[in-house]
Amino acid sequence: MKKKLQTAFLYLILVSLIGFSCSKSQNGDWEEDKKVATEVEDPNDDFLLTLTTEYGAMKIVLYKETPIHRENFIKLVRQHYYDSLLFHRVINGFMIQGGDPDSRFADENENLGRGEIGDLLPAEINYKYFHQKGALAMARKGGPSNPDKKSSGCQFYIVDGKKYTKESLYDSKTDYKRVNQYFSSLIEDPEYSRINQAYVQLGERGDVAGQKRLMKKCIPMMEKKYEVQLIEKPTRKERIAYTKYGGAPFLDREYTVLGQVVEGLEVIDKIAAQKVNPQNRPLEDIKMSITVEEVPSVYVEQLLKKIH
Repeated sequence: MKKKLQTAFLYLILVSLIGFSCSKSQNGDWEEDKKVATEVEDPNDDFLLTLTTEYGAMKIVLYKETPIHRENFIKLVRQHYYDSLLFHRVINGFMIQGGDPDSRFADENENLGRGEIGDLLPAEINYKYFHQKGALAMARKGGPSNPDKKSSGCQFYIVDGKKYTKESLYDSKTDYKRVNQYFSSLIEDPEYSRINQAYVQLGERGDVAGQKRLMKKCIPMMEKKYEVQLIEKPTRKERIAYTKYGGAPFLDREYTVLGQVVEGLEVIDKIAAQKVNPQNRPLEDIKMSITVEEVPSVYVEQLLKKIH
């Protein structure tokens, strides 16, 4: 009898180890051990996520207008992929990031953020959705190596952000790299010699802030003269959200926003306030688990109205 129990115990251990090893292939891709449903059963329903941490739980709505990202996220949640992963990158006043598969069993000093599973996702950047506080978006590699802005297959971030005044919001939406280029062309034109003279005088006094103010005053003139748009004017909804709740408007139109925290915004603040190392990894591990349920679409719309 004792031998049978030992044999059964070893069998259970072996099965559990095989089940885990089959979940992640040698190249780091997450293997589906079974097919999971990623569509709602009732067309009048929608998805609602619950992301739980030791600091509390967040309720998150996923947008229908980003179907590829939504389906991928639901698939991973229903496979329990995110359970026990860490928020490995936390920047107070900016965002909290997680989903790196390497974080599941990472050493305390391990530098995280490079882990990936599956293929990158094609961008689904919808101008309707933006980076207000609580926005759920997929991380991605930046720079010229990713010109199509493809998303990570697993890593995501939730915006913490900060509140903006109307003036600072417009400032965050200004493309100063292009402003500098057009301003240089403007002051080379003899017609605008007085502006050039004023700019030079400010520089001689070391008044860099004054030079920037002068350039900003000239933006409407440059937009008209060169027929360009140098300020991405925020919509009314964006102005209200960024001034009332806060966010990270400089990320807009650069990353795919696929959802929104509708309950538990205070949990983001608690996580963002934790002490971190020089790589912005929390000194104390912050583990997550995510579940999904189907709820009436009408209920989801009511939740979204509260934070829009």
